[in-house]
Amino acid sequence: MIAWLRRLWPWLVGVAIVVVIVTRVPLAAFREASGKGPQVSLALFDLGLMIVILAGDTFATWVGMIAVKLRRPLAELLIARGATYALFVINYAVGQGAFGFYLHRTGVKPLRATGITLFLIGINLIALVALTTLAWAFGEAVSHSGAVWWGLVGTMLAFVAYLGIIALRPAPLVARELFAPLFDAGLGGHALAFVARLPHTCIIVLGQWLAVRVWGVPVPFSSCLTIVPLVVIASVLPISPGGLGTTQAAFLYFFTDLAPGATADERSANLIAFGIAHFVYGTIASALVGFAFLPASRKRGLFAKPA
Repeated sequence: MIAWLRRLWPWLVGVAIVVVIVTRVPLAAFREASGKGPQVSLALFDLGLMIVILAGDTFATWVGMIAVKLRRPLAELLIARGATYALFVINYAVGQGAFGFYLHRTGVKPLRATGITLFLIGINLIALVALTTLAWAFGEAVSHSGAVWWGLVGTMLAFVAYLGIIALRPAPLVARELFAPLFDAGLGGHALAFVARLPHTCIIVLGQWLAVRVWGVPVPFSSCLTIVPLVVIASVLPISPGGLGTTQAAFLYFFTDLAPGATADERSANLIAFGIAHFVYGTIASALVGFAFLPASRKRGLFAKPA
């Protein structure tokens, strides 16, 4: 029972957040917004977006692994990364952990595989935060939320401090197998992986912005640069599967005033209907992509036990 509850709790958290959000509007308004929404167009868009995201993710991962002195064929990484997308349905951390499992199964020692996975996750996050910080620095969003701005600045300062440690190479840390990939990359490897990750990050941010516009919410491009990255950050928080609850709450918080509708309830219902539909179609798309690559990964033995 305890093991079962541990597997189920992320879904319970996500569903609880969604229930709280949905109860903010009349059920009739939510049903009407769902019925009027362009469901087919959004579903097709989300499937296409997932394929493009996989392409950008694979390339960034390939370059990131080169940065830590580990080479794998690009085609092999596409299959391995694609197969792990089925586990992103559980949550972001599980999907990334599955990639670390692939590295171990293909000959990388467990701690080193974990270190490489953490390096890739960290570069992914810092690319997102860096783009958001840059957009806020030259935009008008700073005046609207000083707490968010200082949170972004604090994260970037922490990253600078981290790079200082990488440059200094303290012996106790360098000697640890878990941290070895970070020091193997060095400052140059971090820069290489960061640049390679930027296109993937831009695809995700633009994809979220285009998805809400497909639904008919006229979110301006300026918000795509400054606000949508915060929605993306909310979607990868490892507290629920696929950002269930956190993503819908972020869309509702930032974009309700822009949604079509004569009343506040109608506008909120529109955003909630979009958020839930977008989650469902994105989850299905991730699962379809993942299951499409599973046969090829088994055929190549990418998750087989190393000799």
